Amino acid sequence: MAEAETLTEERLSGHELTAVETAARIADGRLSPVDLVRQLLARIRRADPAVGAYTVVLEESVLAEAEQAEQRIAQYGPSGPLDGVPVSVKDLFDVAGTPTWAGSAALRRAGGTPAAADAAAVARLRAAGALVLGKTQMDEFAFGTVTPGTRNPRCPERSAGGSSGGAAAAVAAGFGPLALGTDTGGSVRIPAAMCGVVGLKPTYGVLPADGVAPLSWSLDTPGVLARTVEDAALAFAALTGTDAPGTAHPESATGLTLAVPDDALFTRCAPEVSERVAAAVDLLAAHGARIERVSLSLVDLVSPAVSLIMAAEASAHHRRALLEDAELHPTTRDRLEEGALVPARDYIDALRTRRLVHRRWREAFEGIDAFVLPTVAITPVAHGEFFLPQPDGGMDVVPVASTRFAHPASLAGLPALSVPCGSPGDGLPVGLQFMGRPHGEQTVLRLGRLYETLNGGPWPAAEPVVV
Repeated sequence: MAEAETLTEERLSGHELTAVETAARIADGRLSPVDLVRQLLARIRRADPAVGAYTVVLEESVLAEAEQAEQRIAQYGPSGPLDGVPVSVKDLFDVAGTPTWAGSAALRRAGGTPAAADAAAVARLRAAGALVLGKTQMDEFAFGTVTPGTRNPRCPERSAGGSSGGAAAAVAAGFGPLALGTDTGGSVRIPAAMCGVVGLKPTYGVLPADGVAPLSWSLDTPGVLARTVEDAALAFAALTGTDAPGTAHPESATGLTLAVPDDALFTRCAPEVSERVAAAVDLLAAHGARIERVSLSLVDLVSPAVSLIMAAEASAHHRRALLEDAELHPTTRDRLEEGALVPARDYIDALRTRRLVHRRWREAFEGIDAFVLPTVAITPVAHGEFFLPQPDGGMDVVPVASTRFAHPASLAGLPALSVPCGSPGDGLPVGLQFMGRPHGEQTVLRLGRLYETLNGGPWPAAEPVVV
């Protein structure tokens, strides 16, 4: 009787389980994939109208997948590390049998043709046993930082960030432990920071972009949003076909040297961001990390170069939408039209800047294991907020403040991890970012796991306000 009560309790708390816990309980028969999916679908039906995380929930197909997984696991055992684990997918990835609207109301009104096959990253998750719950909201064509229509589950009056805002909101709201997003100029890390979840942007080119509607082909990077760093590591291992890191919690940062940008880079941070990040650095130092204060070379050139490359490449890809006068969101249209006016020499200069940054930052990593910096310079903004007063009396704008610390890893193609900084009781969510060497995902995951452990563990799922 006691065992039955334990099983019931575990099933009832399915939305609170991490991906690692979910996979383990499914593998040993303590958790039914069908029961879990039914719980999550019920939670989505109840709470997502207030959150707006999804463009479409694939109820019929995900239940069928769960039934197949349950039968397969009972007969043969798990077929992969994510067997029976539900995931959500940003509506930029093709999912077989479902149209890809890329966050565009115009494309959605037109209906669209169902994708013939899964995007490569989605196919890899399915091969690992993952179940696709649905497709999540995003900024139109991934060109934005606020995901209109999606509310932050931890503070509904504020933005979930973007462009993978729906994916981050789905994880934060307990609609499933994992989501697939894309990061061009910070679009995984920004919403992760604002929603109090984990966001991993791998090294550029490590994960395939086949079957992903492009924004900027030379910057676009598929990434992972997760409840915990361990979950992000598990998903990354599944996506790359590598072994997941061990489950032991790292106890110290002894032997690691971390670089922290000098104070000049923090002058336009919200005070609660700089204070929490400074406390996190002190915590890591107290547990063995050697801290070096550094000046980031060419940092003033980074965001202009990212913006030029992104605008020019996005405009080139969406040329037909502009020529055919598609009913795009006015902000999207303005950005694409601006991109069409970028002179070729400016685009080429931005590419040259990227090469120079690559070289300089390779030198900066000499003797350094990772950089530590904020993920976003601000806390989540109110819906519709654009101008932001700064502590120094100046003004900032939301797109610039959101991407200032995300752009370096984007331009240089480096792996970067955002983890919730501080505790949920500290106020609005803040992200702590670890930026690593090329192909240094395991180092940033180790650091993120250490900080998460020292900080009291991952943030729990939010309870969305149901209206």
